[in-house]
Amino acid sequence: MKNENTQRTPRVPDADAILRFRNSPGVWLTFAGAAVYELYSSRLSPIGLKPSWVTAMAIIEQQPNITQSALGRELRINRASSMATCARMEEVGLVVRTPLKGRNQTGLCLSEEGLGRFKEACSIENALIDELLQGIAQPERHALIDLLRLITNRASLSP
Repeated sequence: MKNENTQRTPRVPDADAILRFRNSPGVWLTFAGAAVYELYSSRLSPIGLKPSWVTAMAIIEQQPNITQSALGRELRINRASSMATCARMEEVGLVVRTPLKGRNQTGLCLSEEGLGRFKEACSIENALIDELLQGIAQPERHALIDLLRLITNRASLSP
């Protein structure tokens, strides 16, 4: 049974306590991202997944038979990291490799186990977001997504 009075350590520094950061959107975006990522990661841990794997699995689900190199490009990671990620995901049974016709390459597909765990990860994310955005109506949630998408695109494309 949880003790309601137990103090929990925050996942990020207290930006409100740092006067220079109190009204800084960049700090709040960074801290929010870090806190949500860490929380999501901890909730995925019992099913043996990491947020980066869930992203890779979403790409594989959308593009069955994607090559390991193409997956790395989609994830914006280098060849060595892509190889290691794919090998580890294959080792734990999340993906299978299938030979591609006419080429000396293989494509990646989610295994049945991988698809099941991917769906579970999506449910975990949905529950987490519902918990964090409790009391925020759908129109405001959509506006938040639009703003985050805009900020992400601008930051991602900046020199």
